[in-house]
Amino acid sequence: MNYLGSVRNQILMPEQQAVFDYWRAQCVSKGLPSHKDIDPSLIQSFLPTVSLTEICDKSEEQRYKIRLAGTGFYNLYDQEVTGLYVDELPFGDRVDYWGRIYSAMVETGRPRVGVTRPGTPNGGHTLQFWLRLPLSC
Repeated sequence: MNYLGSVRNQILMPEQQAVFDYWRAQCVSKGLPSHKDIDPSLIQSFLPTVSLTEICDKSEEQRYKIRLAGTGFYNLYDQEVTGLYVDELPFGDRVDYWGRIYSAMVETGRPRVGVTRPGTPNGGHTLQFWLRLPLSC
């Protein structure tokens, strides 16, 4: 089984499977899709839980900025997070965790999937099933 097939098998949430399948379909002709290849109207029902994160510094200490966060993130963070850097988000000791996830994705150009406790003001008691999909520049 190829890498993308094994990632797909790790995704437990049907909504995330659908987003992953859409993203994967956009990869067919030229490798990673760019933001221009993604048509939000085709994943409209999932947009409240979609965020776009940008690499802002390609130096030794990369920072990642939330360029767009769906409305579902407000309930999790109890604030608007669009425009914040990942290391500014209110999730306590999870800052390093997310830094490692984003760095690994950037280094390999491969999607990442997992589950964690968010550590956010309104999410400490829940599990967060997450999916991170890279886009090309």
